[in-house]
Amino acid sequence: MDIHDIFGESRPVNVPAKSAIYVWGYNQRGQTGRNGKERQLRIPKQLPPELFGCPAGANVRWLRIACGREHTAAVASDGSLFTWGWLPSGANDFGQLGNGTEEGRKHPKKVKQLQTEFVKSVSCGAHCTAAIAEPREKDGVISTSRLWVWGQNQGSNYPRLFWGVFTPNTVIRQVSCGAVHAVALSEEGLVQAWGYNEYGQLGRGITCEGLQGARVINAYSKFLDEAPELVKITQVSCGEYHTAAISENGEV
Repeated sequence: MDIHDIFGESRPVNVPAKSAIYVWGYNQRGQTGRNGKERQLRIPKQLPPELFGCPAGANVRWLRIACGREHTAAVASDGSLFTWGWLPSGANDFGQLGNGTEEGRKHPKKVKQLQTEFVKSVSCGAHCTAAIAEPREKDGVISTSRLWVWGQNQGSNYPRLFWGVFTPNTVIRQVSCGAVHAVALSEEGLVQAWGYNEYGQLGRGITCEGLQGARVINAYSKFLDEAPELVKITQVSCGEYHTAAISENGEV
């Protein structure tokens, strides 16, 4: 069987002809993909291509990888997304694997609901997952870089399109997930955040209880000399309960 029969034709991307996934650390929920044989991996170990349905020695290529608290996700060079994490509880209790169930996966499997999309990046929260993808067949109307979310607090255990306060033609540049919140960055440099805000991680100038809907962050404009419309964000990142961003001028 040819590698393209499994991973499909790869798009022109800047990746080596062959790459591999290495895992190590906590493994009590099978998040390293090694069948839960070792509770702790003290040195990095490679995941063999056979785990992904590829023949031994195949030239497997990977673009992105992300780790949640008890699950893992990886993007192959053809835009396919794989997720895994198993054991009786924890690894998929909130549907973070995107397979429509709360059952774990002993081996990495493709997220079937995204097979019509070319996944470009992925981020894992504690019990949720988010991915940026573009349609494999474009009609010239919808955005070429869309956000999909699933798992805890995301309203589905299948990937679903999520716009929040952005319009459907917004190009999503980056997404990052914290423990119980997430942020998405648009190509225009706007950042929207949603989820829990008990520590102020949504950047709204207040703390509050309960799940919060998406809203554009503009509180940082109060601490900058420029007018709010001149603050353009170029990169975002979530910790478990905090968030950080870099502006166009290199300010944090």
